[in-house]
Amino acid sequence: MATGITFRAAVELLQDTRNVPVILEGRRRSARVLCAPSLVGRVMTTTFDADRGSALAWIGTNAIQKGPVDSVFNNYGGEERPWFGPEGSQFGLHFRSKIQTFENYRVQAGMSWQPYKIVHRTADSVLMRARIHLQNLAGTRFDLNVERLIRIIDCCPYTMGLTDRIDFVGFQSETRVTNMDSRPIRPETGLLCCWTPGLHPYHDGSVVALPIREGSERELGAPIRRDYFKDLCLGGDLPAAYWSVRPGRALFKADGGFRLKAGVSARRACNRIGAVQPAGGTMVIQDFDLYPELSYVAPWWRHLSPEELADGEAASTYIDGPDENGNRAGDFYELETLSPAMPLLPGESFTHRNRVYHLRGERQDLNRVSARFLHTTFEEAAEVLAVSSDVTSRAAITAPVVAR
Repeated sequence: MATGITFRAAVELLQDTRNVPVILEGRRRSARVLCAPSLVGRVMTTTFDADRGSALAWIGTNAIQKGPVDSVFNNYGGEERPWFGPEGSQFGLHFRSKIQTFENYRVQAGMSWQPYKIVHRTADSVLMRARIHLQNLAGTRFDLNVERLIRIIDCCPYTMGLTDRIDFVGFQSETRVTNMDSRPIRPETGLLCCWTPGLHPYHDGSVVALPIREGSERELGAPIRRDYFKDLCLGGDLPAAYWSVRPGRALFKADGGFRLKAGVSARRACNRIGAVQPAGGTMVIQDFDLYPELSYVAPWWRHLSPEELADGEAASTYIDGPDENGNRAGDFYELETLSPAMPLLPGESFTHRNRVYHLRGERQDLNRVSARFLHTTFEEAAEVLAVSSDVTSRAAITAPVVAR
């Protein structure tokens, strides 16, 4: 689903606001990737059809035009931005108070407005770098060197055997984080993870799919992590109309009617997430390097036990919707991937790899891809969309629709 502006208009938006655009081209000449190093090292958007094509990401046009003036978060949008976790907990990066509510939510400069410098670029790649300083709620300071290597992708694993019928555009990011401090990053004072959210425009036909490893809850834990429900969902829970847990996948309605966030632990996660429009046309698949044997930092907005701190999410989704006053951040949903915890010694580095693919084709062909790689069909996604979204009644906030 497009933002309503063309790729060329997105380039001109950066130029008009004195943000240097970096356009990547590969062997497939109509595919383009637009990066914005000065806007916190973002991948701003992609397109199938060069200058005349639609910008595929949700872009925060107003925020870009205003510049870095928001004291909470400058939401420039884009298909991928470099962030760091954990968001909350006693080691959270996004709160100035132990009272972890929206009133105390702040995004630090290294994630909100700090520019990256271009180190090297070619026709199909760009290397960006920034020195980032962060501080967690416990007072621990972090001195990080962050390098972002973005490449346009010429080959798509999800369209093999169908490249004559499905078009695609995609990119890979490698975010290399180096501990520049003389002290190690330790669990006792707070670990970090690399976090890559991407914003996509929703409409009334979008469904986010989180593939899930099947197995017993005793062995693998709950199919999805619901810990964010009480903080982000109005009323403290998610209406049944907005989600469905089925064998091997969880589906979430992304229509802007309700604000929600949910994730999948490293034990349950597959190495990909995505979103489909059952009416056909396009879909998104995002994959990443996954290490289920390692610990993942927990981001939830409360004090956590040592066991909880090491049992966070590897993948998640945020779907924007109205707050208690009817305001919203934008008409978008996020697909988010996270690295394992990074207990880095001085001078030690870790690289988080993330890939985003947009696919375009006939409904039946995209449905085959979705069933195989996202574990869901367009028919199942349509069932989620068909459930009434009337959430005015407290009675509507119940357990999810569960398919047996």
